[in-house]
Amino acid sequence: MDQDQTRPWVYKGNCHPPGPTPMIVHQIIGHGEEQESCNHRMCVPRRKPSIEQIVDVFVKKVKIHSVHVVTDKVIVRGSYEIKALYVACVPTQPVHAVEMRRVPFSASICIPGARCGMDADATVNVEFVDYDCDKRTRAYWHKHYDDCDYDETVKYKKPKRCTRCFNVSIVLCVRAKVMTCREILVGSYAPKLPYKPKG
Repeated sequence: MDQDQTRPWVYKGNCHPPGPTPMIVHQIIGHGEEQESCNHRMCVPRRKPSIEQIVDVFVKKVKIHSVHVVTDKVIVRGSYEIKALYVACVPTQPVHAVEMRRVPFSASICIPGARCGMDADATVNVEFVDYDCDKRTRAYWHKHYDDCDYDETVKYKKPKRCTRCFNVSIVLCVRAKVMTCREILVGSYAPKLPYKPKG
C-alpha cells in the first residue's frame, strides 16, 4: 500500500464512535430574591383562657406549592403555619397553644430574561418573627418590663387586664432561579490552526 493511500476506518465494538456527542444541560438565565412582609392578628378561641404572657411565637411547615414563570418574573406561592405558646390568665397559670394553619403567601421576583415555559426553582426562609399586643395588657407588660430587663429604680405598674388577641409580624425571604435547556457538543475537536498566519 502506498504512503498516499489510507485504509478506511471501520468501527467495531459497543462503545460510541469518536466524535462530538450532544448533551442537554441546564443553563441558569438569572436569579433573584424578594422579601415578603406578612402581618396577622391571632385570637384565642373562646374555649381557651385568655393570655397572661406570651412565651414564644414561631413559624413552621413552610411549603412552596407552585412556581410559575412569566415574562421577566417568577411567581412563587406557598403556605405556612403560625404557633404561639402562652401562659393562661388563671391562678394555676398553665401553658396553652394557639395556631393558624395554611396561611397563604405569594411573592413576585423580577428576573430579566425569564420567559414562559422555562424551568424554575425556588426556596423560602423565615428571616424575622415578632409579636405585639395592646399596651394596657399584661402580655405587653411581660414583654417590655420583664424582671430582668427593667430599671429597678422605676416602678412599673402591672396591668390587671388580660388579652385574647395579638398581632404577629413575619418576614419571608423568597429566592428563585430560572433555567433553560441547552444542547452542547461534548468531545468535539477544535479546528486545526494554520502553521503560518494568513496575509
